[in-house]
Amino acid sequence: MITVVIGMVIISPSTTHSQFSYSPSDQSSSSPPPASQTSFIKFKTTTPTLQVVASSSKSAGPHHRTHASPPSSTSSSPSKPPGVVLATTNGTSSPTSYLNINNNKDKVVIINFDDSFKNQFLYAKPILDKYGFKATFFEVCNYIGSTGKKTWQDVSALQKDGMDIESHTMTHPHLNTLSQASLNYEIGGSKQCLLNHGINPPIFAYPYSEGSNNPSVVGIVGKYYTLARTDSGFPLTFLHCDGWKNHQQTDCRTYSANGGTLTFANRYSIKGWTHRHIDGPYSSSQEGAVCAGVCHSYDNSQMLQIFIADVNSQLNFNQGGITKAIPIVIYHNFVTYPDITSSKDAADTTLNLFDEEMKYLHDSGFKVLTLNQLGYDTTHNVLYIKK
Repeated sequence: MITVVIGMVIISPSTTHSQFSYSPSDQSSSSPPPASQTSFIKFKTTTPTLQVVASSSKSAGPHHRTHASPPSSTSSSPSKPPGVVLATTNGTSSPTSYLNINNNKDKVVIINFDDSFKNQFLYAKPILDKYGFKATFFEVCNYIGSTGKKTWQDVSALQKDGMDIESHTMTHPHLNTLSQASLNYEIGGSKQCLLNHGINPPIFAYPYSEGSNNPSVVGIVGKYYTLARTDSGFPLTFLHCDGWKNHQQTDCRTYSANGGTLTFANRYSIKGWTHRHIDGPYSSSQEGAVCAGVCHSYDNSQMLQIFIADVNSQLNFNQGGITKAIPIVIYHNFVTYPDITSSKDAADTTLNLFDEEMKYLHDSGFKVLTLNQLGYDTTHNVLYIKK
């Protein structure tokens, strides 16, 4: 349910989600319907109530994710946004490995692009250049050179211009369905493919958000890569992997000390969230392109508010110049419609919306990093920002 009030973005739950605790609001409000109703959130069994506000006529709403969106703050104190969704940290990790970033008000973000779309090079990169940002591009090797995808010349140009090029398999398969031989081809072959084109990628991204909880997949990823990213729907990744209420960890080791099971958050399960304008169930063959049930669609104004809320969700953890949590935003295809409601693909983003979002980061003093600027401390089993 979307509720509009004036002056802030607030979240109140209909039920408590397993990963987060919530700060409820007592704001009175009215309840207009979403932009279009076609409510399901992909990995979630309960749907929180989102109360939104826009400083102008804009309103916000949730997009594809596994949590309720934390609100942005319109107050003069950016470290205390109202009604924030809080991930509970253990507070036991030493902050000494975190990078001090005092000159940008504790705000950091990582921008990713998946699936080798040509329009990322033609249209999104000039916007990144406009604001002086670098980003990480996860390339699917066998997509390169096909219709609507980048060429190897495009990929090379991105790399030469300081963009981060990483691995996203050979053919973008469902990894959990593959044999060991096929996994080696998709995961190791992708690294070799990029090496053949002068790129040595240390980071892997799982297609369809599948594989980071599968020991067979993670074992092969670990043979070839230092880190791996998944699309979990959560807006934050915690550098010490210690921010999850129902997954108590104090570091990012891959397997638990007791029993040797895969941990929820680790170097091969870095959490990111895909920028989606439609919430709903998707067919396994065309994730993001087909709604298989009841869905909600949101417009540019709503998506901008969601973006602002998510990138500011770090402010409960990053204070005093110490960075503990970083939002990772994942983009896919770009379209030239005036508003994203004209698109039926959930993972599409309009260029004007992307420009607004990058302008917000620029004007708000965010430090924009590439994923390759994260390192892994094998002594303490934590992620850190490279100096």
